[in-house]
Amino acid sequence: MTTKRLRITLRLSNMGNDTLGRQHLRWLCSLLGACLWFSQLPPVEGAGANHNSDNQVREAVKQAVELAHPDANVDHLKMSDRNDLDEELSQIAEKTTRPVSFYSFYDIDSSLDDGSLWAVVSGNSPVGSDELYSFESSDGVEQSSQKFNRLLSHLALSIPQEKATSIARFFLGCCVRGAPGETITDDVGLRHSVERYYIRIYGDVWRALEASTQWWQGYEKTAVHLTPTVVVEGGVRRINLERLILSFGMHPQLQQWDVAVSRDGSVRVLAVESIFPKQSRWLSYAFRSTVDPQIH
Repeated sequence: MTTKRLRITLRLSNMGNDTLGRQHLRWLCSLLGACLWFSQLPPVEGAGANHNSDNQVREAVKQAVELAHPDANVDHLKMSDRNDLDEELSQIAEKTTRPVSFYSFYDIDSSLDDGSLWAVVSGNSPVGSDELYSFESSDGVEQSSQKFNRLLSHLALSIPQEKATSIARFFLGCCVRGAPGETITDDVGLRHSVERYYIRIYGDVWRALEASTQWWQGYEKTAVHLTPTVVVEGGVRRINLERLILSFGMHPQLQQWDVAVSRDGSVRVLAVESIFPKQSRWLSYAFRSTVDPQIH
């Protein structure tokens, strides 16, 4: 019976200009400490190895979060398996040489926290190292896309044109952590999302219906086309996607993302434009008959 020791390699993002501030240096040292902790995990043998290995990976990721965020109370962070992302990736790439597992962490006491996402890529060999990637709410678009591209580079994917839009949506789901929201593809989905959001925020059906009706009347004036569009330029697929931003305390905001997807699945964000409203607007908790929320 062969024995496999679980080892995880942390893939670190570029900090820019080859310099590290004190915060980045502390973060780097913490993650290097996590690598040492991972290397000391006990071997997995015999029956139930897959279950034990999964538990070890979960503990390793939790430890990495604790080390990467020494000021956070890990006991107040909820960890959940992101099987939805596992399934979404499997539909894009029906078969990968290295399976990926996704986990999310967020503050159970805060409705403002969009959390962080961690991906573990299996080494898939007795001597291979599992690799850990993190997507944080503090990541900028360029930094998160670099992490995403490094993640996909280890999967050796070949993305046909009909799956390019799915990769772009998958990228937004993984990497846009600082602004909670969802990808929108038609008017029905948009209207339902806006209505659900206002009901959740106000907790009052009549006030939520008034707010969503006013939002919709303003949106209809934009005549935006919600169906994703794909334009092929020099072997690169340019995709326009609409994303609805649902930040707590703010009116929903529809954005358009212009994303380039290469054949290997790597992604580059070309532009992000606010469609409606053009500027972020704070919610008003009064009816339109008394106070106009002024969504423009």
